[in-house]
Amino acid sequence: MRFIFDLDDTVIDSSHRQRLLSGGSIDLDYWRAHSTVGMIARDSLLPLAVKMQEAIADGLDVWICTSRVMGAADYAFLRMHGLHPRGGIISRLQGDERGCGELKLAKLRAVAAGMGQTWPVFAGNSIMFDDSAEVQKIVGGAGLRVVNPVQYNFTMQKAG
Repeated sequence: MRFIFDLDDTVIDSSHRQRLLSGGSIDLDYWRAHSTVGMIARDSLLPLAVKMQEAIADGLDVWICTSRVMGAADYAFLRMHGLHPRGGIISRLQGDERGCGELKLAKLRAVAAGMGQTWPVFAGNSIMFDDSAEVQKIVGGAGLRVVNPVQYNFTMQKAG
């Protein structure tokens, strides 16, 4: 079984770097301006991160699939917190402005092809954790099980 984790609002609380536009979408210019080394260092872990760390420590097939354009500070944060998966990290390339659902589906299909697996086989052997309704609709609609981690994180934070 393959476990695929989103980062922001799934295993990492980066809310201090986020601002929403009036329509509810993320203000990407604000996000990019606040993706500095100092601001990334202020990110914190959400409860699901513990499950991700355990899966990595157990040697399970763990991946990250994020809409972030990953930089050196992002990779350093992941390593520092035991969130650097053995499977790989799938991320947005600079200049790729696709919506997160479309982006992640295309990237995951490319990973499947690179592994020599058909999409149905890859999707059937994977579980994704992602807070985005768009990702849940698009990637989930393509056959990969997508679990919304929001309630889990909320319940665990409240209990903790």
